[in-house]
Amino acid sequence: MSQPPKYDAKGGVAHAGSNRIVDLKFDGKAIDPAAKFVVATNNYRAGGGGNFPYINASKIICKAPDTNRDVIVRYVVSQGTINPSADDNWSFTPLPGTSVVFETGPKAKDSSPR
Repeated sequence: MSQPPKYDAKGGVAHAGSNRIVDLKFDGKAIDPAAKFVVATNNYRAGGGGNFPYINASKIICKAPDTNRDVIVRYVVSQGTINPSADDNWSFTPLPGTSVVFETGPKAKDSSPR
């Protein structure tokens, strides 16, 4: 990681100047720090799991009876076939003397669209 974590394990500010996410955009435009978004997540995170600042049960605006897995399964079944693809919308910051290795199955290279 190019910077230390902003928050500690209990959700307190550990390094106020750290920002691991940079150049965040929505619809091609820079995010306004005052903007508000509705974020879909699982019940663990929404209920405060992981101690993310300002994320807890008091912020829930819609509680669905479905698990994330069930929603995804229903979507795939309704589509019959899906064609997921990578759109290169994120990247790691290069760091001197480091490399990133993704371990995967031996046939994955044959399936790569690149």
